Amino acid sequence: MRLWLAIFCGACLAAPAADAGGWLRKKGGGFVSTSNTLTDQLHTKSSFYLEFGLTAKTTIGVDIDMTLTGLGQTGAGQIFARRALPLGSAKTVWAYQVGLGMAFEGVAFAPLAQLGLSYGRSIKLGKYDGWLAVDTSAHWNFGTSVRALKIDTTAGLTLGARSKVMMQIFWTADSLGGTSTTLSPSYIYTPKRGKFSYLIAVESTQSTAASYGIKAGLWRDF
Repeated sequence: MRLWLAIFCGACLAAPAADAGGWLRKKGGGFVSTSNTLTDQLHTKSSFYLEFGLTAKTTIGVDIDMTLTGLGQTGAGQIFARRALPLGSAKTVWAYQVGLGMAFEGVAFAPLAQLGLSYGRSIKLGKYDGWLAVDTSAHWNFGTSVRALKIDTTAGLTLGARSKVMMQIFWTADSLGGTSTTLSPSYIYTPKRGKFSYLIAVESTQSTAASYGIKAGLWRDF
């Protein structure tokens, strides 16, 4: 019940959270998204993402992730700015991103910073148009001195006016020697008269132990 209540409440704000790649929002436009994941270990993961086109070459936003387990709640939140780089072409775009925020574990908080480089490219598979996005970022937790490198890859195809599919791979390595790889195929549906797009996905994570989950999300452009 808590999972679906969180999804419903998120709909009051919500919607697209595919990885951004190098694409920016047009000035004055943006989107907001929310998602919730329930794992086979009955852990819940929640995310909220908002970005807004401040100028034609600068996008700002908020990114929040939380995980609730039997041991408590952990997560991180940050504000960020993404700027276009003059490296693109007709099919490719590049951007860099900087972010500042806080990581938390229970009631303990620590400042963190993030620096990233993003790449985006339009693709075509048969008669379907699509996109490829690669987001690489370095993260510093100033409370624990842990450093992490993240590479998020998204490949998507537009199947029709109201349907899309995505395959996402999330890879993380930290300075303590830990690594994690998550594979997440998803389907996105936009009703003909609806303001929201609905996402359903499955996740398989390999780290010190394997875990599996089901994710539901909402997307909305504004």
